[in-house]
Amino acid sequence: LEIQSIEVSGVKTPRALVDKEIVGKKIHIRNPAIQIIYTGEGKDSGRVVPDEEIYKQILGDLNKIQVDTVEISGASIITKTLKTGKENIRLKNASIRLMDVAVDSVASKDDSRLVFSKQIFLSAEKVSWTSDDNLYNFVSDSIVINTSDRSASAKDFLIKPTLGEDAFVKKLRAQDDRFDFSFGRIAIHNLDVPALFNERVTADSIHIRSASLNIYRDLSIPRDKRSRVGLYPHQMLEKIPVPVTIKKIVLPGAFVEYKERNPRTTRAGKVQFHNTYTTLTNVTNDKNAIKKDNILSVIVNTRFMNMTPLRVAWQFYLAHPKGRFDVKGDLGSIRFTDVNVITEPMGPARLEEGKLNDFQFSLAGSDYNMNGTVKMLYEDLKVSILEREEGTKKLDKKNVASIAANIIIKNSNPEKKKDDPKIITVQLERDTNRSIFYFVWKSLFKGIKETVGIKK
Repeated sequence: LEIQSIEVSGVKTPRALVDKEIVGKKIHIRNPAIQIIYTGEGKDSGRVVPDEEIYKQILGDLNKIQVDTVEISGASIITKTLKTGKENIRLKNASIRLMDVAVDSVASKDDSRLVFSKQIFLSAEKVSWTSDDNLYNFVSDSIVINTSDRSASAKDFLIKPTLGEDAFVKKLRAQDDRFDFSFGRIAIHNLDVPALFNERVTADSIHIRSASLNIYRDLSIPRDKRSRVGLYPHQMLEKIPVPVTIKKIVLPGAFVEYKERNPRTTRAGKVQFHNTYTTLTNVTNDKNAIKKDNILSVIVNTRFMNMTPLRVAWQFYLAHPKGRFDVKGDLGSIRFTDVNVITEPMGPARLEEGKLNDFQFSLAGSDYNMNGTVKMLYEDLKVSILEREEGTKKLDKKNVASIAANIIIKNSNPEKKKDDPKIITVQLERDTNRSIFYFVWKSLFKGIKETVGIKK
């Protein structure tokens, strides 16, 4: 700890001399440089109850310390690991203001006080750290915590890859997603700050005004053989080492893009979701809270490819031994030709004609199985099968295969206006090497294939 200056004002000197009481107006600590080094040795001091009460240790031979304001300004805080020397977290230009501070036997029993003060205001210009594999930088700007109105906020929070797409992929040993996330104007309401100091996260709501989520995957990289069982979102929530209870999280205007490079075409397709309004309710891993309500609900309203509305509703069953979840969705009408930006690089296939009128699904999943129904209403479907021209990225039509495909597939559902539409019952066993989103997509794709008449 290095401190540039300490200013103490308004101290009542006679009381310090006669009554052993330090009573003053303000203590101002300017521009301290603080390093916190984790040794990894011994017990966690934060969890060890001292033999003597903390306020007595602070007082020493004094009877009382009382200060109107304790202010720390311009602080630089760095945490490091002793064995590796690696910097973990860096706080730039941090400020802490403690109001109505009192250290004595009476104040120590006052439950309304936190860190011996009636009110705490914390802020930091920037908090940053790097992932252990050095592939990501995490940065948050303009962080503020105020105990008086139980609020916290941040200008933004960024998850930024340290390398471009191609360089990132070259660093990977096995196929993985590259994330580039940005969250703006984050506000936390009714935050229980005393609980936060005791390693519990409790709040009424988190509101994230804007968000951009970009995900990239290169399928040319070999996959690992690791099982993903137990890694559904609600199962990961349960693994967080501190209790979390947030009644609601709202993201009102997010942009989401999933970009995938197909080694067969050497091209990347993009699936985009615009103006995505997402609400999560009952986000918790607290066992007592789960006993009262074990459903984590996620409602997503978005525009698929910015062309047609899509609504998806998830229900995750918290603490369920088999990882149960339900997902339902409804996609509006769209011309098939409008999705060729996806099907050509990812398929590879081109949708030449037709229109999707409605798409609905209802699925129930667990760690190993999925079942449900898929209803796809469409008309005048015609496709072309493509192949990449050798030595180029150009995709050419495979004439024979395309003719065969159009003979096999059913070009409408229902086939005749007077017919009832075909609804496909889906049953699928999970590939445990894959994520929940892949599992849902494979179930939907199985329903789509059978609807158009493809059994293999």
